[in-house]
Amino acid sequence: MAAAFAAFFTGITEPLEFSFMFVAPVLYVLYAVLTGISVFIAASMHWIAGFGFSAGLVDMALSSRNSLATQWYMLIPQWLVFFVIYYATFRFTIKRFNLLTPGCEQSVDGSEADGFTLNQSVVEKKVNDTTSLAQGYLVALGGKANLVGIDACITRLRLNVVDSAQVDEALAKRLGAAGVIRLNKQNVQIVVGTQAEAIASALKQIQNEQ
Repeated sequence: MAAAFAAFFTGITEPLEFSFMFVAPVLYVLYAVLTGISVFIAASMHWIAGFGFSAGLVDMALSSRNSLATQWYMLIPQWLVFFVIYYATFRFTIKRFNLLTPGCEQSVDGSEADGFTLNQSVVEKKVNDTTSLAQGYLVALGGKANLVGIDACITRLRLNVVDSAQVDEALAKRLGAAGVIRLNKQNVQIVVGTQAEAIASALKQIQNEQ
């Protein structure tokens, strides 16, 4: 809901797009196709708002006075129609192909690494405490012995590891990650959203503890 509101209000859609891209690529393809059709219709009908930034609600309100704006108000009924089309198409696809979207992943058993135990109850409660969440990600990363370097960039944890094969992707997603990207044997990125910096700081603190 937070990502959806941010996309609607500000036009910042990257958190949702990353989710499609890494969790359910089929949905990303549908998203791209539907977006292309929507833009084609708006351009063909000359429904133009003259957006200057990212096409969110704020941008629309400010751009309504733009000299480039033409019948910008027609974008509102178009949005309503495509809202229904997106929802119906995505819901059908998720149900029909049983896509493991966030919240629908397979359950994972508790695991242990370097003295940190993550039991099922912790996972089920979807831990909100940053330190506990960082401990969970440490387990998913294979423990302290497998974690070499920790960094963060906007929505991602950028991590250097000994062996990326030891990273438990299913557990990371169960903790709330939108996706796990194994760039090579020593470099892994985990898409965790806006908590990336806080989780990275907590991971560094845990990693430095004896």
